[in-house]
Amino acid sequence: MIVDRHQAKEILKSALPVAGTEKISVRDSFGRVLAEDILTVRNYPDTRKSAVDGYAHILGDEKYILKGETGAGRKGPVSISEGETVFVMTGATVPDGAMAVARVEDCEDNDGTVTIPAMSDGENVNRIGEECSEGTLAVKKGSVVSDSVYPVLFYLGRQEVEVYKRPKIGVFVTGDEILEVEDDFQKGLVFNTNRYILESFFTRFGFDFEYYGHVKDSREEVAGAFEEMSDKYDIIISSGGISMGKYDFVKDVFRNFDYEILFERTRIKPGSPLMLAKRSGCTFIGMPGYPAAFTTNLLFHVLPALRRAYGQTANEFEVVNAILKTDTRAKEGRFELNRGIVEVEDGNFYVSDAGTQKTSHYNSFAKVNGLLLLDENTGSLSKGDKAKVLLISI
Repeated sequence: MIVDRHQAKEILKSALPVAGTEKISVRDSFGRVLAEDILTVRNYPDTRKSAVDGYAHILGDEKYILKGETGAGRKGPVSISEGETVFVMTGATVPDGAMAVARVEDCEDNDGTVTIPAMSDGENVNRIGEECSEGTLAVKKGSVVSDSVYPVLFYLGRQEVEVYKRPKIGVFVTGDEILEVEDDFQKGLVFNTNRYILESFFTRFGFDFEYYGHVKDSREEVAGAFEEMSDKYDIIISSGGISMGKYDFVKDVFRNFDYEILFERTRIKPGSPLMLAKRSGCTFIGMPGYPAAFTTNLLFHVLPALRRAYGQTANEFEVVNAILKTDTRAKEGRFELNRGIVEVEDGNFYVSDAGTQKTSHYNSFAKVNGLLLLDENTGSLSKGDKAKVLLISI
């Protein structure tokens, strides 16, 4: 069965539902996806705090008697009266009654009598709840605990957080032509690339994955891989072995292991061969062998579906409008994803054709950071035209 891109996305979404949830220590939460809104449980700050090192005092006098001092986390005088001052350090609680804090460099301390310049009420004092009040939404459900979110959880004093479970992904590659970089090169053979495409993006998005290995193009080896992997992984991803020339025995393997084929191809270029099959407890995604087609399918179809299954609310790559700096060729009547090089100039996005769009070419991906989305009604575009571009990175 062949489906268009919209149908493929919907079927993938249904086949890869959002995982369940679990509570974990905040210390183990980096890279996970929050399954709860994170709300503040108190005011920030929860006391009036000094914004400077200086003298807390009540307005109205010029000279004050030094009553003591206090620092952040240290006890000192809790209140003052008229004519008194307390030296407070940055971040320390301001004594009750104090109206302002004068910077130490603006004052003169003469044996416990401090001369303080005129100030306004509240000057250099951080008010209770000034940053946020109790019950404020700090981090939304579905957010990744990234390098910016992770320390905020500690700032808020969270000991545990509820996160989405991570579906376990098993990866294998097929093909008699595959070499590893440790192997001696042989003409006509190719080095394993798709494994490392997956490793790069799966690591970026915090997926739980394992590389099962290289499976030869034979019914026995493919069947053996499915027998072992189907009960071990929630999701199986393969590359190669699903082109029309190799496809018949894979269908037989699916039938033997109770997989239902949901679709076999999609109407996109490059990367039309994309197979989705499912059985109870496991979903199989069969992807093309050419690295360019593999990458395109991964970015457009597979990664958004996997990110959603991991609980990420923002699971699609950002799409922007960009101005072409070069021509780019495409055929009307089909959806094409052309490799592009995106730049930002004066707040505007510009994109250049990567120079080759052949499915058999891959080197250009070293500089590609976007995919031009050219729908069935678009066809080729010229320099100066506008196009939608999926941002891989920028």
